[in-house]
Amino acid sequence: MDKELEYFFGIDFGTTNIAAVCYIIFENQINKIVKYGDKEDRPLPSVIAIDRKTGKVFSGREAKDKRMELSESCEYIPSIKTILDDEEWEKDIADIYWTPVDIAAEIFTMIKEEVRNKDGIELKNATVSIPIGFSPLKRRKLREAAGKAGIQIDRLISEPTAAYFANLIELKSSENIVIFDWGGGTLDVSVMKNDNGRISELSTGSMEIAGDYIDNKIAKRIHEKIIRKRDDKKAFNDMSPKAQDILLERCERAKRCLSDDDTAIISINDYGNYGACRETLDYDWFSEIINTETIMAIDCLEKVIINSGVNIANIDKIVMVGGSSNLRPLLDRMSAKYGDKIHFPDETMWNVGQGAAWLSMNPGRFYTNQQIGILLSDGSFFELLSPDLETEKTRKVCHFGIVDTNKAARIIFSGCPDIDNASDKYKLLDLPAYNFLQEQVILETEVDRDLVFVANAKSNKHSDEYSRFWTYTKLKFYYKLDGKEEIN
Repeated sequence: MDKELEYFFGIDFGTTNIAAVCYIIFENQINKIVKYGDKEDRPLPSVIAIDRKTGKVFSGREAKDKRMELSESCEYIPSIKTILDDEEWEKDIADIYWTPVDIAAEIFTMIKEEVRNKDGIELKNATVSIPIGFSPLKRRKLREAAGKAGIQIDRLISEPTAAYFANLIELKSSENIVIFDWGGGTLDVSVMKNDNGRISELSTGSMEIAGDYIDNKIAKRIHEKIIRKRDDKKAFNDMSPKAQDILLERCERAKRCLSDDDTAIISINDYGNYGACRETLDYDWFSEIINTETIMAIDCLEKVIINSGVNIANIDKIVMVGGSSNLRPLLDRMSAKYGDKIHFPDETMWNVGQGAAWLSMNPGRFYTNQQIGILLSDGSFFELLSPDLETEKTRKVCHFGIVDTNKAARIIFSGCPDIDNASDKYKLLDLPAYNFLQEQVILETEVDRDLVFVANAKSNKHSDEYSRFWTYTKLKFYYKLDGKEEIN
């Protein structure tokens, strides 16, 4: 391996697919951008199947395309990201106990091996994108899973932020941007603001209907057409797992073909008892099949824009990313409604992963975008966290005196509407206390690497076992690059 080459990896660990992209740099110039996926240049499915008897692990495209068939002999685990924080989820498979972290580690291992097999490179460090609202526990578990696969996550970045930087050249002059990310598992919409290079998210929304759901819907409609010709009534779900897999795979392929063509042929040599089948899916019929989902997606987009407080007239660009954003019926409606506001990147399925890789090459920093403090006994406000602080430099240690003889020191947090309006505001952190006028409460606060505000309170008269913690997971922040913005 040429020692003069530098490698910067980004990973989009999606609900249904994992996309890994690498910027290869030679003498401060982009030498190559490499994508790691399947033989058809698609991201690898982030699914795992484990044989119940042998413990053999199936992953990626093989596990996805044979999901019904493998489900008969294997534990089939899709969308591991959704249960990553379920600490009670555990399965004994072939005398081995598996946790969500173990499953996620297999997916990271799959992509690590793909990189090694394709280019002989060791994927050791990466910037990884995560959805908006990804819980602190999920973030920790994701780091743990990557670590088990030998990958260090240098930083976690939100998927919309990654998509923004993947399209930085087109968006540099835009102030209000919408990221419309419709993949295989979910639609995620974010309204973002560029305030002189400070990138923040104003509002977000999602819909749990996406590509996989649409594939299943198309397959059932094609199946109905097949059985009508045979004067039969057998339901799609009653077909053999192998037949279901074949039809789902053909329908997903036809869906992609209709991005460019007006018709797509679905051909199956052996569809169970029905033998060889050949059906046509034309654009008009396809549009009718997914009409409801298309309308729902646009409704989701419009609700998020309304919640952001930005008038649609002031939205500069709507960036379409994710595989399902390629759906022509959606694009036709979006183009008719929003015109030149639509920005459609060349490779929508890889866009978030490419943005994560770009940020690995051009790292920035997170800064706080809100205030947090506590209310003192005289009614005054004591600030613990102020806006515009680099999140890695927010640690603070404060000492407070006890002013009464209560056996509990109550710390009341304040500073932003969601804390001030919380029903449990006065019960967020109670600390055992005693020794009137001699006792001190030591309050340590910081924003940790997972962007969670953490407060630890303890008394100088009690042992550490009486410490109390409070975490605030809805911290608002913005992202800003460290000076130089790009490598040519």
